[in-house]
Amino acid sequence: MDAFTLEPTFHKSFFVAQPVHGYRFTVDSVLLPHLIEGKYISAVELGAGSGIMALQLFAHEKATFFHLIENNPFQFEALTLTSSINKLDRFFNCYPDDVKDVRTNADLVYFNPPFGRGKMGKGEDIEPFLTYLRNNHYQEVAYIVPSYLDHVFSDFLSESMHLRLEVQVCYRHSTRVVKQWSMENIKTSRRSLVVPSAETDMMYWDCV
Repeated sequence: MDAFTLEPTFHKSFFVAQPVHGYRFTVDSVLLPHLIEGKYISAVELGAGSGIMALQLFAHEKATFFHLIENNPFQFEALTLTSSINKLDRFFNCYPDDVKDVRTNADLVYFNPPFGRGKMGKGEDIEPFLTYLRNNHYQEVAYIVPSYLDHVFSDFLSESMHLRLEVQVCYRHSTRVVKQWSMENIKTSRRSLVVPSAETDMMYWDCV
């Protein structure tokens, strides 16, 4: 455990293990689970990192069984520690694989990979994520991506997979875009603006 920190979260006494050195989760990983709408039996996370998003979705009862995919060995060790420490091994199935090689179906697929974060992350190739989306079955897709990649995923999901946009959230300066796509039970699109609070350095959102 010397290579990891063990930290409390906001949810039901759950703890998250994170590497002392290397990528540690940011506010994006807190935001996305709160903005995912619906309740699901099964969910797949592409690039699960330490497992913080799965912990939140589980705590809020938005999903019950998780397939968590993480191919970075150090992050995968943190993920398995998070699962075992919280006694969630029967709910969290962890895979040390590349997302493009995984074949598992679920109700919800979600991801927040470190695209182009420079020193904060290694950056990611988008093709493995598109490969997963092509090769598996699901009803909902939710993600956070930089604005410059928004059209790639939007075009793919709307034209190739025939999903329809349900929720869209933008940061004030459009540096990140959050979307949830649905195959069924479409509601009126909810659009929100994420605003940084200078006083608390936290994020909040307003419907616009």
